[in-house]
Formats: sequence, C-alpha cells, structure tokens
Amino acid sequence: MVYMSIDAFIALNRFGFGPRVGEIAKISRNPKIWLYNQIETGQKTPIGHGLLSTSDLYKEYSPRKKNKKQRKKLRTIYKDVYQKEMEARFNLALNTDQPFIERLVQFWSNHFTISGKKSPVLMAVAGAYEREAIRPHVLGNFSDMLLAVERHPAMLVYLDNIHSVGEKSYVGRKKNKGLNENLAREILELHTLGVGGGYTQSDVISLAKIITGWSFSPHIIGGGGGFKYNHFAHEPGNHFLLGKRYSKIGEAQGVEALKDLAIHLSTAKFISTKLIRHFITDTPDMDSVNRLAKVFINSSGNLKLVYKELINLGISWQQSQEKIKTPYEMIVSSIRLTGMPPKIDFEKIIQSLALLDHMPFNAISPAGWSDKTSDWVSPNSLMNRVEWCNTLAFLTKIDRDPYDLAKEIIGPVASNEVLTWISRAPTKKDGLALLLSSSEFQRR
Repeated sequence: MVYMSIDAFIALNRFGFGPRVGEIAKISRNPKIWLYNQIETGQKTPIGHGLLSTSDLYKEYSPRKKNKKQRKKLRTIYKDVYQKEMEARFNLALNTDQPFIERLVQFWSNHFTISGKKSPVLMAVAGAYEREAIRPHVLGNFSDMLLAVERHPAMLVYLDNIHSVGEKSYVGRKKNKGLNENLAREILELHTLGVGGGYTQSDVISLAKIITGWSFSPHIIGGGGGFKYNHFAHEPGNHFLLGKRYSKIGEAQGVEALKDLAIHLSTAKFISTKLIRHFITDTPDMDSVNRLAKVFINSSGNLKLVYKELINLGISWQQSQEKIKTPYEMIVSSIRLTGMPPKIDFEKIIQSLALLDHMPFNAISPAGWSDKTSDWVSPNSLMNRVEWCNTLAFLTKIDRDPYDLAKEIIGPVASNEVLTWISRAPTKKDGLALLLSSSEFQRR
C-alpha cells in the first residue's frame, strides 16, 4: 500500500476532486508538477459529442411557442437537454485525470453565473453556454473569456440585455424603448471590478449604453452561440466609462470597453481574491492577493500564469483544511473514490444535488453559489451530507478494509479518533460511511 504525502493530499483535494485508488503513487512523486502539467497540457477530453449547441437548441426548440400544450412539451424537452448536459459534465469530472482543469471550469462558470431559475430555456442552454463561452478560454486570456461570456445568448438573456435599447437609437425613438442596466451592472460588480472597484452609477449607465444592440440570432452559426449586433438598437455617440471616452462606432465600442475592464487593476485584485477564496481560504491575505494580481496585470490576464502563481503561493500548501467541499464536489469525490454503484443512475445524482441544494446552473442570484465555508455547514446541510454518505456506502460493493482505505485516502490529515472509529465499525459499509462523512474527507 502507498500512503500519500501531505502535499499530494493537498494537491488532490484542494485543487482537484480527491483521489482515486491507484493514482496516489504517481501524484505523490511531485504534486506541484502534477498540477503544472494539467495547465500546460490543456484540456485533453472534449465534451459535447451529441449535445446541442445554443444555436441548434434555439432553432429546434424555440421558446417563443405560445400554445399551452407546446410549452408543456418544451419544458420536458428542456429538462431532458439539461439532464444530458449535466450527465456529460458529471461523467467528465468523475473520469478525468485533469481534475484541476475541471475545478477551474466550474469556478469560472460560477463566476459568470447564469441560472435556470429565471426560465426553463436557460436551464437547457446552460451546458452549451459552459462549452461555448467558458471551456475554450479557461486556460487562455481573461479578456477573451469575458468577451465570449458577455456576448453569449445565455448571458444576454439571463441579464436582459436583449431588451436593452438606446433611447436615441432608431429602435428607441421608433418604439419608445430604453435601457436595461442589469448586464452592465453585473459586468462591473460581479464579472470585473467588483464591489468597491471604483465605478459609479454613471459608469453603469454608460456601459449599458455602450453594449446596447448586443443580442443574438439562432440562425447565426458559430462558437459564440449566435451573437448578433443590432446597430439599430445601439445608443449612438461617445460614452465615458471610468473617465475614459469611448468613441468607436457600434460593437467595437463595447469590445474596447470590455478589454479595458479585463485588465483593470481592480479586476486583477477581484479575480485574485476569488481564486484564493475558492481554492484555499475564506480570508485571503493581501500579500497573496497582490502577488496574483501582479501576475494578472503584467501578463494582461494570462490565466495559465495566474494559476501557476496560485499553485506557488505559500498558503496553498498549508495543512489546514479550512474549506469544505461543495455538495457537487463531495458527490464527485465520493464516487471517484468508490466508483458508481450499479444501483445509482444519473437521475439519482440530480435528486441528490437538489436535496443538497446545489443544482448546477441554478443559483438564486447572478452572484452564483457562495464560496464561504459557513454557507455550506448548517446543521440541516451537514445532516443531509451524512445521510447521503450512508446511502452511497450502503449501495457500494466494498472489498477492502475501510481502515486501510482511510489510511490511504485521508491518512496525512486523519485524527487517531477518526481512524479508531473506522477500524471499530461493525461492517465494511459502516466503515466506508464513516470515512466518507468524516471531516477529513469532507474538507479540502
């Protein structure tokens, strides 16, 4: 039996989905290199075979149908599309040998949240949105991801920019329509500068004007999902944002503004803080934030370099398990360890995520799911976790001694008390349940 080092445990759990039996020895040789190699290799496993693009989904299953019977049928189709998308996503997380990349994809999808709570069609298009706007840029440049996200139909619909019209535009004057500030506000508050990032309400209004006309058409084929610029809805003229005048015409005006926001110092600090909070600690120290932000600014948002600096931070390798796995991470890590029991199908996984209140692309606000540990550790949520672990253990065929498995999987951080309880469990299934529900396994 090969017991992992503390650094291997940290790499696997803090930056991945936990270990699978059999891969520990390889990672223990050099955990940092294991993480670096994932960044340098890039995403090896494509996702999307047999899945609908955003354009195809809107063309084939238009949400504009008015008939009550058609709407009911569409809701069923949207649910099926969502479930297929999430099953493909979940299976990739289970089987990937690049878990750090998958964690990064999920970090950015949460940072740039869309939510099916607003409409069934957004739930259906969520997987395509992640494949088209997030995955291609997760190891690229932040400005490219920002542009892809803000011009994707899912975001334009979710934050109402398709309804935003310049008051002095042709459409605004003809139909007496006006601005919708939702997307502009969230770009500044949640996607780039962050609260306290130096913008004002006047900047929100200016950015809303700058991105008027950003809409979509399902008949436009391409990786952007059907983005379409409508110059008849764009607010004409020069606009000022953060003290700079933007005088380019049409879509180029918005592109220039977003590229500037992408490399702003406030954006660098905001993104750096969120990365550290997600992976390492609820209370990022300013020295670590500034180190990451400096790399972000000096590289103009080169995310590979930012991730490498994240790995190099001293706090990344401290032993304390301050963070708790989200319910999604807990389910993935548990099944990566035990294998998918024959009595579990993906419908049960969906039900589990609903029970644990962590359905993908179903956050209650544009801020996404919380990254603070305290928001995931209420008495009720902890009880639900324990019950879920007990159920999984009951359904799992386990041949190994749970004590030996615990020494292998959580050995570097396990307390003697936990190991003793596992060793005294009346059955192997009981021992496995204790391992899965232990603080050492639940935290990262």
